[in-house]
Amino acid sequence: MNSVTLEERLAALPDSPGVYIHKDEAGKVLYIGKARSLKSRVRSYFNKDGGHSPLTRKLARLVTEIETIVTRTEKEALILENNLVKMHKPPFNIRLKDDKRYPYLKITLNEEFPALLEVRNPKNDKASYFGPYSSSGKMRSTVSLAKRVFKVRSGAMHGDKRLGGCPWRDTSKLLDKPCLEYHINRCTAPCIAAVAPDNYRDQAKELKNFLEGRGGDVLKHLQEAMQVASQNMEFERAAGLRDQIEAVKSVLEKQLVVSNSSDEYDALGLHIDAGVASVALLIVRDGKLIGDQHFFLQNIEGREDAEVISVFIRQHYEGPVPAPREILVPHELEDAEAINEWLSEKSNRKIEVKRPQRGDKVKTLELALQNAVQALKEHLSYNATATQINEGLLTDLQKNLNLEHLPTRIECFDISTIQGSNSVGSMVVATGGKADKSSYRHFTIKHALEITGGTEPNDFEMMREVLQRRFDRALEGDAKFLPLPDLLLIDGGKGQLGIAVEVLAEKNLSRIPVAGLAKQFELLFVPGRKDAIALPRNSPSLHLLQRIRDEAHRFAITHHRKRRGKDATKSLLDDIPGIGEARRNALLTHFGSLQKIRAASIEELATAPTMNKNLAEKLQQFLELLTRRE
Repeated sequence: MNSVTLEERLAALPDSPGVYIHKDEAGKVLYIGKARSLKSRVRSYFNKDGGHSPLTRKLARLVTEIETIVTRTEKEALILENNLVKMHKPPFNIRLKDDKRYPYLKITLNEEFPALLEVRNPKNDKASYFGPYSSSGKMRSTVSLAKRVFKVRSGAMHGDKRLGGCPWRDTSKLLDKPCLEYHINRCTAPCIAAVAPDNYRDQAKELKNFLEGRGGDVLKHLQEAMQVASQNMEFERAAGLRDQIEAVKSVLEKQLVVSNSSDEYDALGLHIDAGVASVALLIVRDGKLIGDQHFFLQNIEGREDAEVISVFIRQHYEGPVPAPREILVPHELEDAEAINEWLSEKSNRKIEVKRPQRGDKVKTLELALQNAVQALKEHLSYNATATQINEGLLTDLQKNLNLEHLPTRIECFDISTIQGSNSVGSMVVATGGKADKSSYRHFTIKHALEITGGTEPNDFEMMREVLQRRFDRALEGDAKFLPLPDLLLIDGGKGQLGIAVEVLAEKNLSRIPVAGLAKQFELLFVPGRKDAIALPRNSPSLHLLQRIRDEAHRFAITHHRKRRGKDATKSLLDDIPGIGEARRNALLTHFGSLQKIRAASIEELATAPTMNKNLAEKLQQFLELLTRRE
């Protein structure tokens, strides 16, 4: 878009609420924003006297295309912006540092025997969610406390699969014996009927109340239950409830009282330094400070504090966890009304973002600010120390491999295959000695049968294909494969190294240093050197390369297993009469997994898209037969 066209586009902008999308000349989305008035907001980016930050000026220089979507209200613009940012992940938008999915806790009260689960991808199901937690350590401390006090079964979720924790998967059948959690008094073992189902469900409900901050109610309920148990001469149950009461009291005594009322709010403190924003979130329920979280945001250069707070609120509270009645902020927010409307509609109750002027709430905000300052100080100090350590490792590696430049960006490649099927390649990246997971890539081998000749796999040729595709994408200007590596690391010995050297020469990229790390004896092979480099076993630079190599192996295997799992599901459903490709895909889309299809009733199967009762009966008969064979 030339300047005249841009001027015309700016002049034609409507004075309405909506979302605007900035793109570069390649059509890549650079920034997504919302506005009460698209006309005034978008034009402000190109106002030469606007006193913009360097980041905003850089964005304005790159923008060649502007798309706008008009909405009826500012609230609709807010929701649309959130969805588009999640979809496109624009590089200029404010985002949580490391851009990772934070963990949640989930209580499956929608199940007959509820469990406490660690999850990364919360869903809009009938379970209760808590979080997000700013660190896995904080979450696991909560899990440890929950198991000690409320003794419910626990575990973790990866997608639709439960991993680790409670081994009781099919709750329609009792187990022969309980797991270790029962023996160390961390679970009441509903799996062997050691606890009545109603009593177990009460435990899970009280855990939910406790995590919601209603510790006083939990204490009252437990005391009432203990009295009932004593009157019914259920002395063992009464003793267990007594121990729970003491444990809950111990936790409540440590909670700081910040007001004498039944206040329910989150208080946000913000501190910005060194290009990083620190947000401290203090959680107050029933007038007590029951927890705190710390988050860090990036891309905040030149942004107003109020804008950073607004973006944080929209990212933090968009999940399935209901917002508190009040969210206290240190600055007046321009879009507070739209946020209030969005959160209230989402939570089915009135939610208000407000800036208090006096009283206990102002003191809590001051405490939140102190926490934000301290958290950022520790974060920057830790990063500075880690950077120094990693620079030392990279300098050591540069010396050992006789590299011209410091290997700031290291890329490692690995292949995962079983007899040539579902073959995948992985590319992992370490930047400054740290894993750069946003730059990880995987490659599905497209010519596996040609390469293997339909018999045995040829790792060398599969590695060639992966490397060719990686560097072709970079040479085409694909930003996802830029910049080029300072060191190319191959999982393997001389053979794999030779393939890498050939590909680099073919692409006129022989200037990129390359090395192979053979696993058997942990020897390093480099081009032009007859003998391998045997670094000392305690060499820090060897340990760095081993970690990167092992991460590439893990990443390749993980993706390979996913592909095998999908193929296994497809091939199983392919064997069922009347289940063609379209119906198979519809079933998987509707239920989400083969496991859920197997657990469904005939009525549930019959009401699924493309199904009827006759097909549902045939499908269930087939799956029951399969289960008996297994």
